[in-house]
Amino acid sequence: MQSFPKNQEPQSFAVVTDSINEESLNPLGSITTLCEELSELCGESEIDFYVTTFKKLFTNELKGYKRSEDGWTLMNVPPASIIHNRIHSRKLERSKEFKLLNSSLTTQQIPFFNARFLNKLEVFQALIDSAYIKPYVPYTEECISAEQLENFIQKYETVFIKPIHGSQGRNILKVTKEKDLFRLKNSQNSEVELEFQSIHEVFQIIKQQLSKRTCIIQEGLPLISKDNRLVDFRFLCHKNKFNHWEVTSTVARIGHPTQFVSNLARGGDLQKIDEFLSQYLPKKERVHFKKLLVELAIECCRCIDSSFDGLFAEFGVDLAIDNQFNPWVIELNSKPSKDLHLTDPIQKIRPSTKAIFSLVQSYL
Repeated sequence: MQSFPKNQEPQSFAVVTDSINEESLNPLGSITTLCEELSELCGESEIDFYVTTFKKLFTNELKGYKRSEDGWTLMNVPPASIIHNRIHSRKLERSKEFKLLNSSLTTQQIPFFNARFLNKLEVFQALIDSAYIKPYVPYTEECISAEQLENFIQKYETVFIKPIHGSQGRNILKVTKEKDLFRLKNSQNSEVELEFQSIHEVFQIIKQQLSKRTCIIQEGLPLISKDNRLVDFRFLCHKNKFNHWEVTSTVARIGHPTQFVSNLARGGDLQKIDEFLSQYLPKKERVHFKKLLVELAIECCRCIDSSFDGLFAEFGVDLAIDNQFNPWVIELNSKPSKDLHLTDPIQKIRPSTKAIFSLVQSYL
C-alpha cells in the first residue's frame, strides 16, 4: 500500500504501455478504449493526458501520444504527475530496468499504479493468511513433485495445475481420477483428454510444464455450471478517492462448452450476475447473496492491497459458487481486462474508467 501527497505543479496524467505500433490502425491495441475515455475525462478537467512507452519513460524522453482528430499523435509532453501502468509484459516488469524505474518514481513521489503484476502463488499465500478469506480459498501450493500430486488427487479427485504468471486461461492442466484411471486435459486444447494408469505417468507430462514455468497446484471444486458450461463471476474493484475499495462492475462469465475455464479468450460468454442468479434464488435471497459476494471481493482487495508494496488502484476478483452454493475465490488480477463488461448504450464512459479518473484527480 502506498500514498503520496498532492502535486502542486501543472497536472499531467500518463498511461504507460510496452510499445506502440504507429503503423497500425489501432496503435494502442487493447487499451485503446480506456485511453480514449481517459483522454475525454482529462480534457474536461484540463488535465494533460498522454500515452507513452516504457522505453520513453525509462530514458526520460518527454514524448507521448495524444489524441487528436487524426488519431494518436506523437508530440512533446510534460513530465507526468501520475502514471497508470498498463504494461502487458510480465517479463518486462521483472526486468532490472523496470525495478529501477519503479524506484525512481517512488523517490520522486510520482504515484505509479498498478504497481506490478502479482503472481498466483503470492496472491493465494496472502489470501490464505487472512482468517476471514481462508475458508473461501481452494487449497493451493507450489507444484513441485509427483508425491504432492498424488496426495492432492487422493484428497480432492480433481486438481488444477496453473502457471503462476498465467493469464487468459492459458496452459492450465486439469487432472481427475476415475476409478483406476487418471485423466489429463490442457486448456490449450481441452477437447483432447489423455488417460494414464498411474499418477507418476501424469506427472511426467506436468514436469514438462514445470521445466518452463513455476506453477501452483490447486484443489478442484465442484463448481456450478449452466448447460454443462463452467460459470464464475468477475468483480471489478477500484480504490476510491477516500482510499476505500468498492465494486465498480460485475459480470458472470460462462465458459465455452468444450472448455474447463471461463475466460472470454477461450470462447466464454457474458451474462448479468442477477440474471444468472435468478435461476436459483428468489429476489430477496439474491440480494443478500450478491451482497456476500461483494463483501468477499472487497475483503480480497483489502487483503492484497495491504500485503504488497506499491500503489494498487484496481483489481479483478474472480469468484465462483459450488454445487452447495458456497462462494469461492478463484483468482485476483492486478491488471484486470477492460473488455469484461456488458455494453450499456446509455453510458458513454464505463464506470471502471470513471473510477480510475476519480482516483487520479484525488492525487492532483
